[in-house]
Amino acid sequence: MSALTSETAPRQNAFLVLCLGLLVLLTLVFHVCPDAGQASQEQNNDSLLVRRLKAQAYRAYYGVGEPVNFERALSFYERAAHKGDPEAMYIYGGMLYQGQGTEENKRGGFKWLMQAAEAGKTTPESLAVIGSMYLRGQTVPQNFLEAKRWLKKGAQQGNMTAQTDLAYMFYNGLGGERDYEKALALYEKAAFQGDILAQANTGLMYATGTGTDIDRAKGYAWYSLAASRGNTMAAINRNELMTEMSWEELNGAQAISLDLYRRVENIKEPRLLGPEQR
Repeated sequence: MSALTSETAPRQNAFLVLCLGLLVLLTLVFHVCPDAGQASQEQNNDSLLVRRLKAQAYRAYYGVGEPVNFERALSFYERAAHKGDPEAMYIYGGMLYQGQGTEENKRGGFKWLMQAAEAGKTTPESLAVIGSMYLRGQTVPQNFLEAKRWLKKGAQQGNMTAQTDLAYMFYNGLGGERDYEKALALYEKAAFQGDILAQANTGLMYATGTGTDIDRAKGYAWYSLAASRGNTMAAINRNELMTEMSWEELNGAQAISLDLYRRVENIKEPRLLGPEQR
């Protein structure tokens, strides 16, 4: 019996030590790190609050179950933005920038759109706004390299304003070498989306052979489309170019212009900086 006792005693002692160790560890977790559970709970509460704020804001913005009220939507998005939600930052910044629910505030809008972008939330529209502000030095010091960085992203995602601004930079060699071919390609993309200035500039580049071979028919066609939408310089250039063309060439150019008109008229209106409608 004594042999059995002497053999099992070390095992019992080891088990007791293990249990005491676990007890000490649990005590340390709950007493040394009491904030861990509290912080997790607070984070969950903030996440729930943000979701509720954004849901209320969405209903007010689009009039879901209540009248449209941009001021009310703005206040909810502002609270969610201050909680660090990237989507709320983006929408709040967009509403400030566009003057929805408040007076237009370009500076504040840029600030929140940048914060949203740095947190990973962008749209083609916000990329164009950020790039445009850097290009023109509005509310932020002018910086062509930063402008080109943001505009490239917006242009690649099909934003008309980003394409036009980036084309302008390539045409004038801002932030790098002049590149007329890239400028023309971007102007033409924006022109097909309905940008009147881009249409006039595309006409100019085809008519003068800038970044491409001279093509008076295409030059006339784009001039004519821009002129029909109120661009005076395009109208002047169209009429001057017409004097250099034969009747056969002019008839072909006008057919191209009519085709461009039909294609451009079917383009959707540009999106606003706001919540995606569900």
